[in-house]
Amino acid sequence: MFGLDLSVDTLIIIFIAISLGSLAKGLIGIGLPLISIPILSSFLGVEHAVVVMTVPVFASNVWIVWSYRDLAQSVPGLKLALGMAAIGTIGGVYALANLDDTTLLYILTVWIALYLVILVLTPDFRLDGNAARRASPVLATCAGISQGATGISGPVISTWIHSYRLQNESYVFGVSVMFLAISTTHLFAVSGAGLMDQTRLIEGLIALIPTAIFVPIGMRLTRLVSAKQFNRLVIGIIVVMEIKLVWEGILRF
Repeated sequence: MFGLDLSVDTLIIIFIAISLGSLAKGLIGIGLPLISIPILSSFLGVEHAVVVMTVPVFASNVWIVWSYRDLAQSVPGLKLALGMAAIGTIGGVYALANLDDTTLLYILTVWIALYLVILVLTPDFRLDGNAARRASPVLATCAGISQGATGISGPVISTWIHSYRLQNESYVFGVSVMFLAISTTHLFAVSGAGLMDQTRLIEGLIALIPTAIFVPIGMRLTRLVSAKQFNRLVIGIIVVMEIKLVWEGILRF
């Protein structure tokens, strides 16, 4: 357990990592696993860190979705998208069993790279109207496939919802509700696979402490950040995702 196996200095580093990730999650809807899991993995191992973080990730998405539930209508084709994401996740599990995960990692890397190129060439690019409604179920399916096949859906969801150019709170709601659908499946999956033992569950509950403190702070800051600053923060996180994927791809090459 955190308190028994790790030094005080290590515990402080872990809590800071979760706190920063939770602040980012509350502020822009993404960043909790991206920031916290790499740091936790260096002390606990990858599998252990991923399993422990399913608890605060799930809880943070529930919190945000409930807080912004009145904004559901602002996300195009949301109900259909949630259903297609679930179907895509099942398909992704099949892909995981039949495809090389390195190939799937490269696909995600190219996906983000293309989106960033589009933003550079067409800064005002956005999906709206009929285009948004038609793209929604397709992109949701891709997000589900990505999650089921690689355990990663952030690159797809963050770029997809960003392309709608929603208001700050609507963007946070949009990515969080999609992550909620996927993180719920993930939580049940790790539990069903026997990976969530009593010790890891307790560690996950302990990790809720900084999450409960800093997610609401981030949500308050969302209202204080201008649309331009918010957009820069989101793109910044997307760039970090791309760098991380490129680095993983280089290591596997």
